[in-house]
Amino acid sequence: MLVFTTTHLQATSPSALCSRCGTPGSRVHSRYVRTIADVAFGGRCLVLKLRVRKWICRETSCSQHIFAERFPELVQRYARMTDRLVKALQALGVTTNGTDAARIASSLSMPTTAKTIIRRVLQLPLPSEGEVAKVGIDEWAWKKGQRYGTILVDLEKRRVVQLLAERSVETSTAWLRTHPEIDLVSRDRGKIFREAATDGAPQANQVVDRFHLQKNFAEALEKFFRKQEPALKKAIPGSTGKTRPTEGTAVPEKVAQERQARHRQQVKLHKRIWKLYRQGCHKAQIAQLVGVSSSKVYRTLEQETPPSPRRRSHSSSIVDPYLLQ
Repeated sequence: MLVFTTTHLQATSPSALCSRCGTPGSRVHSRYVRTIADVAFGGRCLVLKLRVRKWICRETSCSQHIFAERFPELVQRYARMTDRLVKALQALGVTTNGTDAARIASSLSMPTTAKTIIRRVLQLPLPSEGEVAKVGIDEWAWKKGQRYGTILVDLEKRRVVQLLAERSVETSTAWLRTHPEIDLVSRDRGKIFREAATDGAPQANQVVDRFHLQKNFAEALEKFFRKQEPALKKAIPGSTGKTRPTEGTAVPEKVAQERQARHRQQVKLHKRIWKLYRQGCHKAQIAQLVGVSSSKVYRTLEQETPPSPRRRSHSSSIVDPYLLQ
């Protein structure tokens, strides 16, 4: 249970400076009270009731006829939190995340929400990019399947260097040209980042990132073993010491033809999706042009080689004698 402590504050200075012209106010026009949250005190939620005076500016040429006194070392204009509470929430948000930081702050008698934490973190200035020798470039999703940006990472320092608002050759090339010290670019196999690295950093070596390197290796192994499938099937009985099971009932000719037709359609669809992807189309656009779901496009782009025909093992069934041949 949260316990609140309220403290009343007011300025004691005889006058205040006009926020526009800097002239001391002549007399007090009115007063109002600001409610401000502060860091916890003694395990209690601390709330400040700050009494603010409004002054009349004595400078007749000043457009700010009435102004309120400011407290720049305590709280900013229109703010509902003190500067020290904002810094504490920002430190928690940077160290953890919005949800965890809000939970920790609430346990420390500084109740807040995850959205507030994130909003305060976004107010922090971005660190300078500095020199980047080895950079990794990839896409990131504003909204998956619809809108994408570009992320650039310093591979030596293991930190995000820049987030670009869109995924395009022009924006990526422009950023790479501002860093002529880059000597290595790690990227995926897409056309966009390949052209951007070639035009924006011609002096750099281009390598495939770890994820796509493992993916290429897995696809190469799969392609190799598919070609060796007959030899592997022959080797299985000898390695296990068991006799090879007898073949089941032959697949009807009509069913076999339907399977071949479906496989040709799958290969045709696979080639079309990859052709559009190499032309620079977004995955959501490909799904609309081809007439399939976005998840289907993602699964297809995971494997560059067309799918091979599936060989289904036909197990014996009590209805086998009644199948039409």
